[in-house]
Amino acid sequence: MIVGDSISAGPGCYKKYLVQNLEDNGITNYEFVGQYDDDCGGGVKHSAVSCTTSDQYTQASFTVPNCFAGDSFPGMSMLVASHDPDLIMIQLGVNDVWGGSAPVEPILANYATLIEQARAHNPNIVVVVAQIHKIITDNCQNAASTSNAEALVMAVPGWAAGVTTQESPVLVADLWTNSDAHESDDCVHPNDAGAQRMGLNWYNALADILR
Repeated sequence: MIVGDSISAGPGCYKKYLVQNLEDNGITNYEFVGQYDDDCGGGVKHSAVSCTTSDQYTQASFTVPNCFAGDSFPGMSMLVASHDPDLIMIQLGVNDVWGGSAPVEPILANYATLIEQARAHNPNIVVVVAQIHKIITDNCQNAASTSNAEALVMAVPGWAAGVTTQESPVLVADLWTNSDAHESDDCVHPNDAGAQRMGLNWYNALADILR
């Protein structure tokens, strides 16, 4: 189950390239589950909502008034109860660091809460947390967002090593290293080339788990 923001929801078109990479390499024994239908023609169910932060998913349910007036969305605890995933892909953090001023520690604490909520439903859940891709928010103008994103990305592996367990591994997907913020019209949402790269990066993180 994918949990994330617009990078995974819409336009979250890396999903179809992830599927293509899995199937091209003979990995077919899986099923994507989630609350929402795919928006990119790949048929991938997901639980990602545009404009969201990591904190919002820690709530039982949440609203996103700046993007979806009047709508309510389930948080992690409700999602795992509804969809019973064996593996969760967490791709959150872009909106947390958007303005370039959010400290890293609360974001990592939110990730930890999401994992605790998932483990409360399934003590053997596998979680793969993304090191988010390179971004320059505010239409390629806000360099502080890039610096803050990098600080978060650099902190994730050490944090993951501290929360992983043998029963419930927490792994890391490196979406940062070979990403390019300019493979995008706004330096945030990947274009088709960026989506293909992101799909391959996710495949590289998941392949050994799914084989």
